[in-house]
Amino acid sequence: MNNLYPNTQNEPKPIVQLGALALGIYALNKLFSTGHDTVNYTLWHRRKLVYHGICYADRIEKRLDEHERNGLYFDEYDHDHAKPRENAAKLEKRLIQKDRPKYNYQHNY
Repeated sequence: MNNLYPNTQNEPKPIVQLGALALGIYALNKLFSTGHDTVNYTLWHRRKLVYHGICYADRIEKRLDEHERNGLYFDEYDHDHAKPRENAAKLEKRLIQKDRPKYNYQHNY
């Protein structure tokens, strides 16, 4: 038998190797990521604070559009940096209880 040309039929194809590598990196990222995906945001109308909220960082603009469609009046907004959702929810609750904004009903007692 001639060993100059090894049998390469059973070797994985480069595209399969690349796909497996990408899948592995994605899985490791999900496993070790801290989940910093949620922002706290605040709405103001005529310089008066009217709402505290949270949403996923990648959909802040959509969330603001939803508020406008639902009749919340605001002319300014601000949001902070992304953090784990649990931390954002705790901060939102504290801010609502402290500031008692007009449009917040949850935690506003």
